[in-house]
Amino acid sequence: MSVIKRIFGLLWTAMGVGIIPFIVMRAMQEIGEKPTEENWIFWSIVIVVLMPIIAFSLIAFGVFALKGEYNSVA
Repeated sequence: MSVIKRIFGLLWTAMGVGIIPFIVMRAMQEIGEKPTEENWIFWSIVIVVLMPIIAFSLIAFGVFALKGEYNSVA
């Protein structure tokens, strides 16, 4: 079971790192297609507030799983 947790830790860490360029590219694409003030505000909030929360949470959770912090749980 600890091997599965470590594999998922690697997966979560990779997802956390991989989501950053994906969100930035998506924002550039959406703003380029429809450069309205509403779009700028929405994507600014997504990049400045939500992306760091999601990405760094996934990275932290993955690093803890790789270190074996969750081995004592079920």
